[in-house]
Amino acid sequence: MRLIKHALIIGITIFSINTYAQQKERNTMTNQEIVTKFLNGFNNPELIQESIALLADDYKFKNPMVELNSKKEFIALAQEMGKVLTGVNVIHVADNGDWLAAFYEFKSSIPGLESNFGTEWFRIENGKIKESHLIYDASEWRKVYEQMGE
Repeated sequence: MRLIKHALIIGITIFSINTYAQQKERNTMTNQEIVTKFLNGFNNPELIQESIALLADDYKFKNPMVELNSKKEFIALAQEMGKVLTGVNVIHVADNGDWLAAFYEFKSSIPGLESNFGTEWFRIENGKIKESHLIYDASEWRKVYEQMGE
């Protein structure tokens, strides 16, 4: 009887550990999933908070015209850009460990800038986006940024 009790306790313990590990695995996103979810959040105002939640508080963002040093600064920029951006179409995400490169089309409501292509490099640490560098043709976008500053 005692042997059966011990076997039952060991069995329940192993089952519990296995169930917990499977649940944790399902709740953990890959780095590619993190980047894709972040970018796709810009397609739906209801999902943008989920995108922002993927950023570390000390998130650093850089593009040809601005360099930001916090999540708070990025949110302010995203609110302004949200007035003209109409969507993001993720074309490809390439993974190189902690660094990922995303190639995507970002769309806007600005005449002449309806369709734009960019590559953004993301660094992921502990499931959060720590920094990103967006590269795109900014020649016409400079005018948009200047108007936002007025």
